[in-house]
Amino acid sequence: MENSNNTFLAAKAAIAAVCGAFTAAFGWLGWLVVAWAVCMVLDWLSGSAAAASRGEWSSAVARAGIWHKAGMLVVVVVAALTDAVLSIAVANLPGLGLTYSSLILPVVLVWYIFTELGSIAENAAEMGANVPEWLLKLLAAGKSAADKSAGGITVGTGKNADGSPIGHLEATQLDELKMEDLEQLAIDMGLTVQDGAKRADLIAQISAEPVKVPNGRK
Repeated sequence: MENSNNTFLAAKAAIAAVCGAFTAAFGWLGWLVVAWAVCMVLDWLSGSAAAASRGEWSSAVARAGIWHKAGMLVVVVVAALTDAVLSIAVANLPGLGLTYSSLILPVVLVWYIFTELGSIAENAAEMGANVPEWLLKLLAAGKSAADKSAGGITVGTGKNADGSPIGHLEATQLDELKMEDLEQLAIDMGLTVQDGAKRADLIAQISAEPVKVPNGRK
């Protein structure tokens, strides 16, 4: 019994060490990649099982599924390269005074993960499992949120006199929002919205308010 406990503790320590090393090397983005890869495998396996349960499985269909996953891999590589190019350009183009961290790749990965999870749930339903309707709606909402985040408001960043990062919401993007959305955004930021406030004044008020910038963006 004692040997079993020692083996379990050793295995647990080894797993914790591997996970810690992976996190240190690749961070949260690395775990997103792992989650996406696992979801792709599960989707392909569950899709093959669902086709087999209907008597429709074939090697040609299975190969088509693999090619589909390969196409997704190409898209992820393109997203990663886009992030890399933008990061290099923003860091080296003169006069910008901005910083850029990875944005395109995380959004693409999250979008793909929710897409795969929704497909896995649908495959499970085809195999005869009862899938809660709310789960399908939740996964669809997650995918929609990823879509919206790609087109959301970005923060222009610069540096204070002491070198600390500072950010402001871009007025050009704020101008695309509806008046009620601007008012709600101002309230969420802790600003006072006067009755009868003009749109231009509200945009100027919001864009002038400093926005917290993560410590990693320097």
